Amino acid sequence: MGKQCIRIGVVGTGFGRYHMDGFGKVDGAYVHAVCDLNEEEARAFADQYGAKYVFTDFRKMAAMDELDAISIAVPNCFHAPIAIEALTRGKHVLVEKPMALNPKEAEAMVAAARKAGKRLMVEQALRFKEETQLLRAYYDRGVFGDVYFAKSTWVRRKGWPKLNFPPGGTMGRGEWFIQKKMAGFGALGDIGVHLLDLAWYLMGTPKPVSVTGMMWTKVAVAQLKKKKLPCEVDEMAAGTIRFEGGQMLTVDVCWDAYNEPTQKVRVFGDKGGASLFPAKVYRGEDIMETTELSTTFGGFDTVDPYEHFIDCVRNPKLKCIASGEENVQLIKMLDGIARSAETGKEVRLT
Repeated sequence: MGKQCIRIGVVGTGFGRYHMDGFGKVDGAYVHAVCDLNEEEARAFADQYGAKYVFTDFRKMAAMDELDAISIAVPNCFHAPIAIEALTRGKHVLVEKPMALNPKEAEAMVAAARKAGKRLMVEQALRFKEETQLLRAYYDRGVFGDVYFAKSTWVRRKGWPKLNFPPGGTMGRGEWFIQKKMAGFGALGDIGVHLLDLAWYLMGTPKPVSVTGMMWTKVAVAQLKKKKLPCEVDEMAAGTIRFEGGQMLTVDVCWDAYNEPTQKVRVFGDKGGASLFPAKVYRGEDIMETTELSTTFGGFDTVDPYEHFIDCVRNPKLKCIASGEENVQLIKMLDGIARSAETGKEVRLT
């Protein structure tokens, strides 16, 4: 007996093209419909991936009985309304990161999924990288012992969406990425959502209780004004999160800085520790790197986010690696950094 056929509708042809490509590689998954305001582009992608239907209105797509799931890759401000509409219509949902603009939206999405009895997953792509899964496997097996601190950083040089990326690419297509009402965040919601999440994931996702943070827009201001582009969102953000068990996490991310570009995650435990990019495990006097890590437990299987989402749709009992419920906590942390930056005070999350 073959695998259950899962028919997917993809909303958005910007980052949605990566969703279509990902689902196209999963056995028994089919892109059945494509939706975008740009009907010509939607039709071109529908032709490319063999989708039967094209829409410019996501509500009409969500109303289709033929669809099992909807994958959402549109500006952040539309994540919640589209996801809630799809879930209410009985569709499983995969949504791009960040899940929503604020905790209230994220909680409404989870409530809709719970009421509908459908899966809600967030496309936290870096959780699914082989090296991330390797380090999480080490955490799960207790190799690090009690993880008490984690630190993550991502510094770009000339990495503003729209401003510094080619106009034809997904990061340079429109201004929504740098408009506060559309994106909600700047660097914090674009790359901070990844780096904060990675460190938190490798700590075992403890419950956050308080946040302090700061946000700045300094380096690209003159260039943005010269090109008549919005100067509304954070260029750099930094935050500290405290957790229920006494752990702490620090994160700093930046789209542009007069500094060395870097991407790094570090995890500190009382029996061992780890770092990412590349993956390394430190234990006693030993340092184990990626090749050795992957064979330590007799081989290691990884799964990509699209295959995992389809597996979750097929199996309601399968633990979701990037569930909506977990991502509510992530949005609370991002929102806490932004609110702390605005008020200059610590933000309590409980």
